[in-house]
Amino acid sequence: MESVTFDTLTAAKTLERAGFDDTQAEAMVKTINKAVSESVATKADLKVLDESVHGEIKVLDESVKGEFKAVRGEIKALDESVKGEFKAVRGEIKALDESVKGEFKALDESVEGKFKEVHGEFKTIRGEIKALELSMTIKLGAMLFATALFILGVGKFLFS
Repeated sequence: MESVTFDTLTAAKTLERAGFDDTQAEAMVKTINKAVSESVATKADLKVLDESVHGEIKVLDESVKGEFKAVRGEIKALDESVKGEFKAVRGEIKALDESVKGEFKALDESVEGKFKEVHGEFKTIRGEIKALELSMTIKLGAMLFATALFILGVGKFLFS
């Protein structure tokens, strides 16, 4: 460590002019010189400190850059992972959508088939009802005819 320049002779003479005797002035100047030389930093001290601080700052800067690079890598990996998961979910939704559409189509076809089947049965029943109506009409007509013949036969018998 460099020493600080302190003019001890000028300091001693200044103290003597202020009323200190030789011994007191010399003791005071030695004390001040020792205190100044032990506690005051020199330009060289500051330069060493400055270089040390700059070195530490550089180390910290590199460390922080490394950590930021690692965090960016983690964020990128997470982003890719999330994108992959979203892509997978979209695929699952698309598959589910196709499945539901298929099920609705099958259900629609089934309902349409049942509707046609029921419609066919109604058509058959209408035909059977018409045939029954025709049969009943014929039977009723035959009964009326037989009744009329009976009445005419009985009437002939009664009026003859």
